[in-house]
Amino acid sequence: MKILFIGVFDRTGKSTNTSQLLAFKKLGYNIVGYPYRQKAQQVGPQPRDQDLLKTIKDNNFDLIIYSKCNGIPNEIVKEINKITTTCLWFMDPLVSYTPEMQERLGLVDFACFDKINVLEKAKKISDNCFYVCEGFDSFTEKPYKDLEHKCDVGFVGNPYGNRQSILNAISQEVTVSNNIFGFAHPRLVSQTKINLNFCTDQGASDRIYKILAANGFLLSDDWIGREEHFVDGKDLVIYRDTEDLNQKIEYYLSHDIERQQIADQGYETVQQFTRINWAQKIMEIYEQIK
Repeated sequence: MKILFIGVFDRTGKSTNTSQLLAFKKLGYNIVGYPYRQKAQQVGPQPRDQDLLKTIKDNNFDLIIYSKCNGIPNEIVKEINKITTTCLWFMDPLVSYTPEMQERLGLVDFACFDKINVLEKAKKISDNCFYVCEGFDSFTEKPYKDLEHKCDVGFVGNPYGNRQSILNAISQEVTVSNNIFGFAHPRLVSQTKINLNFCTDQGASDRIYKILAANGFLLSDDWIGREEHFVDGKDLVIYRDTEDLNQKIEYYLSHDIERQQIADQGYETVQQFTRINWAQKIMEIYEQIK
């Protein structure tokens, strides 16, 4: 079984494709990563596309996985699909579900989505669309229980869109951190009493799974499909509006035992959403499709 995974790979942990590639390898698959953006920077987009086609023709891959791969022309995707089985992995929220990606759905054999509302849109184009949770990297996202809390309320990410207005409405001081990846992320979560999350287009980001996997207490707005996986008040806490958000921050800062109990249960629940499970699910779908 030979797989070509076309994506973005790095050594910092910023790109999820790196840990996803490792998950396939841990499962014993013969998988090769093709860094399509880096190749385009090195030789140019059109030579990259020809190199990609040649790589696939010369190596007899059983499965090609595109990690979205915006920028690779759909004409190339169409040519590749004549050679072997293809899968589109689409992890982004609805705002990134562009006409380019919608057209690509009709060119691949099957597609997997991390966001329920994007999946619902995609199913109008193709029946071979499936939900696969991106989850978290179990190789790096782990609890650091030996670290003391240094921060009451924290948010890891960029405060774009309405996030900044929500942060401004919080009465407690919030520590905002950017560009925190790899092992630095779970360490920061472990040092924060309340970890905030703001959903985009009603979709769950991997921040949710990373916080829970680090045994962090998660306070988030709600997202489509959440109730199928996590229980409000048991695995995490959901807020309705900024008034409710402030009330819950104040409550859980003063109830340490209850806050830790929720964090502990969230840690147990999220273990079903590792990148290993993500890779296994894609291969189960592949076996059905082929």
